[in-house]
Amino acid sequence: MQTDDPGRAATITAGRVQCHAFPFVVITSNGERDFPPAFLRRCLRLELPAPTEEQLADMVVAHFGAAVGEDQRVLIREFLSRSRRGGGLAADQLLNSLFLVSTEANRDEESWNLLLDAIWQRLSPVGPG
Repeated sequence: MQTDDPGRAATITAGRVQCHAFPFVVITSNGERDFPPAFLRRCLRLELPAPTEEQLADMVVAHFGAAVGEDQRVLIREFLSRSRRGGGLAADQLLNSLFLVSTEANRDEESWNLLLDAIWQRLSPVGPG
C-alpha cells in the first residue's frame, strides 16, 4: 500500500496495520447528516467556508494539471451560482463535470444542460417515500 512518504510503500499483513505513532484520521462530511454526540466528542471539528472561484480554479489545476481556460471559468461560475441557489454542492461535482466536458467533443446545449442538472444535485439523504 502506498504511504504519504514519497516513493515508499507499506506491507499490510493479514489485514492489520501496525503504527509506531498514534494515527491521525481525517473524516470529511458535507453536513448531510448528524453524527452521534459520542462520536463528535472524540473529534476536533473544523468547518471550512465554501471555496471561492479562485480556490476552485486551483483545485481544477491540481486535479487536471493544466491551466484553467475561459470555458472552464464559465463552468466554475455556473457551478458557484447553482451551489449558492441550491444549498451547496461538492467540489467533486464540479470536477466530474469538467472531466466530462473535456472528453465530450460533440455535445448539444440541451443535452449538456440536462447532464449538468443530473450532476449538480445537492447531495442529501432520501426521505421516507
